[in-house]
Amino acid sequence: MKRLKEETKECHLKLEVLPYIRFLIDRKLPLESYVNQLRALAIIHGVLESELAACEDGRIKEIWEDGLRKLPLLEKDLAFFAPRIVADADSCIAAAHAMTEKIRIRGIEQPLTLLGYLYVMEGSTLGNSMHLPDISAIFRLRGADGCSYYASYQEQVHKHWKQFAKKMNSMLDDPSSYDSIIAAAREAFSGLQVLYTALYPLAKTDKRFHVTRINPEAGNHPIPADEREIEAALRASARGWNEFPYFAHRYGERGRRFADSDSCWLATLVALDEEIVQGQIDWLCRLLATRGMPSLLLERSLLFLYEELLVAVPDKQEGYEKLRTQADRLRQARGKRLPEAEVDSMVVEFERAVGAEMAATYRNTGQLLAAAVADERNGIEGAVASMRAWLADAERFSAPWIAAVDESIARAQSAAA
Repeated sequence: MKRLKEETKECHLKLEVLPYIRFLIDRKLPLESYVNQLRALAIIHGVLESELAACEDGRIKEIWEDGLRKLPLLEKDLAFFAPRIVADADSCIAAAHAMTEKIRIRGIEQPLTLLGYLYVMEGSTLGNSMHLPDISAIFRLRGADGCSYYASYQEQVHKHWKQFAKKMNSMLDDPSSYDSIIAAAREAFSGLQVLYTALYPLAKTDKRFHVTRINPEAGNHPIPADEREIEAALRASARGWNEFPYFAHRYGERGRRFADSDSCWLATLVALDEEIVQGQIDWLCRLLATRGMPSLLLERSLLFLYEELLVAVPDKQEGYEKLRTQADRLRQARGKRLPEAEVDSMVVEFERAVGAEMAATYRNTGQLLAAAVADERNGIEGAVASMRAWLADAERFSAPWIAAVDESIARAQSAAA
């Protein structure tokens, strides 16, 4: 940690003299700059925290813990400012994405060096605590409203930093790893310098909405320019998420964010030719099915999206019909493999076997199991295994539940043969 501090001191000083920090200290920072800072940091923290949580290196496992997550705090702050419509700054989002690309590469090639990024982001909590009164004064905030990120660890910030430093020092006992971690820390500082330079003054932009406002980890795919369509897509996503509780149990809040951003992307397909729309739907269908999300989810999501968009913007019905057509196509493809009457019978038996409480908790899971079998029969390899891996986990479910899952899969495979 001593070397990290010494060899990144110059990088830290460069950040402190940027106009963003000066205007923050002078309490003249515009709201647009602050909100776009929160959005950009949500992108960076979202990817960094996911990479650290997924890392198998024992040293990172000893240092990383859920208590270090900042994305929930950033999301809370962004939700507070949501009623104040602040345009997304493309240059700031681009700077954040540039950092996350490097984070992802390091997660693959040199996972241990992610600790360099973590050092920089955790170290920022010390500076944030100093600037918390400035943020509160500029925007007249009460308590932690709108500044939960700046208030990280609150009065325990210095104590927490000492504990973090102690962990880092105890785990990083191999001097051969120091240079690469320091290089990563300097890279993080360099990325932040680009970001904070873009944050003030903000460049003018014609775009009001970016997908990362909905899901910080979504990357850079398109979403509708019409706010009515965005809201309709989010309502449709919520309907699909609620119809199949399995997804919330398995994928949690992160999965919900991806469902939201996917729904917004699907809404943009209506501007494309039918053939292209079908190709995009088939691609997403295969991708999701191999990750434990059978085509039934996408089919229902498309139908919900059609319905919500039609209510929101009825004069664009002709384009929205493409979504209903694709939902019908997915339903027909599944029906050719497993007749609806057979699926209904399987579902009744599955719910009887697992009991009323579990059947309610995991509502419509029987339909998903049948859909996974149909997907596999339609050429999506691994569709069944990707669902069973989670639904038949003995640490999560009882023996009767697992037996019912396996029986349901076997029955569907027999019927689909």
